[in-house]
Amino acid sequence: MAFGFSTSRVSPIAIDFGADSIKMLQVVLGEPPQIIAAGSADVPEHVRTDPAARHAFYVEAIKMMLKSQPFKGKRAVCSIPAYQSLVQHLQIAKVEHEDLDEQIAIYLRQRLNVDPSRMVIRSAQVGQIVREGSSKQEVICFAISRDVVMRQIETAHRAKLEVVDLHCEPHALIKSFAHLYRRTDDDQRTTCFIDIGAATTKVLIAHGTQLVFAQNIHAAGDHLTRAVAKSQSLSFAEARKRRIAEAKNVRPPTEAVKTPVPAMAASDRRGGGTPTGVAAIDAQFQAELGDPHTGGVATIASLGNPKQSQVSDGQGDMIECLVDELQLAVRYHQTMFPGRPIEKLVFLGGESNHVATCQKIAKTLRIGAQLGDPLARACQQGNPITGMGVDLRDPQPGWAVPFGLCLLETSK
Repeated sequence: MAFGFSTSRVSPIAIDFGADSIKMLQVVLGEPPQIIAAGSADVPEHVRTDPAARHAFYVEAIKMMLKSQPFKGKRAVCSIPAYQSLVQHLQIAKVEHEDLDEQIAIYLRQRLNVDPSRMVIRSAQVGQIVREGSSKQEVICFAISRDVVMRQIETAHRAKLEVVDLHCEPHALIKSFAHLYRRTDDDQRTTCFIDIGAATTKVLIAHGTQLVFAQNIHAAGDHLTRAVAKSQSLSFAEARKRRIAEAKNVRPPTEAVKTPVPAMAASDRRGGGTPTGVAAIDAQFQAELGDPHTGGVATIASLGNPKQSQVSDGQGDMIECLVDELQLAVRYHQTMFPGRPIEKLVFLGGESNHVATCQKIAKTLRIGAQLGDPLARACQQGNPITGMGVDLRDPQPGWAVPFGLCLLETSK
């Protein structure tokens, strides 16, 4: 008798088309999800600015990972890349018997000079607000060129996969941590997720699992790498390697990140000590900033000493620009929801491995900060998988999008 995974319990193969890498992940759906296969491949520098070459690289990388890793089936769900997306908050007057999608299309055409017929548009309703004495609907609009979407689908088809859905990265990010917000009062918790990638930094603010703010900031890892390259007279590749090495020098032992300690706040415990996938950025900053969930006590081992994890030369100005944009995002949320202060920051994305950057942001915003590891609970049972380009025995803050893609419902 053959044993195997039930196809009804296996997620589609998640494909995250990032600016810096392509990631693939598949899990057995359950509580907790269990990883079947994972793989990652870095996008070579010479194809990053050439769409055709990038497309060809994606196809070959997918084929290689499908061949080398035990992925099941041909169904795939893809991310809509943030660096190619428009994210815009809209305030739309509430008009009876008028379709919201049509109102969004009119807004994009008239206010942003965007042709909605050439875009794939998704939206998330935030709620009613009052502007200049009139009630309006606050909506977050996500739009991407149809050409980009078709190119993603074609890429998967060339690798012999069937695309069953595409999702915006913000929805996948929120879904990857939805298990932390299951109780009836968890919708009162306000969390800011900061995903620092290669091309963009995604800022998401959620009330429980409800997304209420989203923004793409075009200040991220590649911009920091270019700043280092310029200040130290290095090539982009050399500067990137140097920054990666610096990040690894202050990374914590795996056991320290995966294992909760008794000091963990009750609001962050799940199921008798099950890892939640969130680790404290730094005990000193938790105490200075007064994290509301910990009372100034680190819940999990620190990610390095601030004195040992300084920002590299040349990055200061770019980080200041990023911090300025983040401060504007926090103020926007405060304006919309004056009674809902942000309780904590959760850093995600490959760049969150740079501890000094996260510490500087958290200290400036004066909000308790933590490092998100979405795969922690999926790796807790069975043997950790060492996939192509990813060692799942280490914290993986850059895997929130593919993990969330696995968990989101599909259209078919």
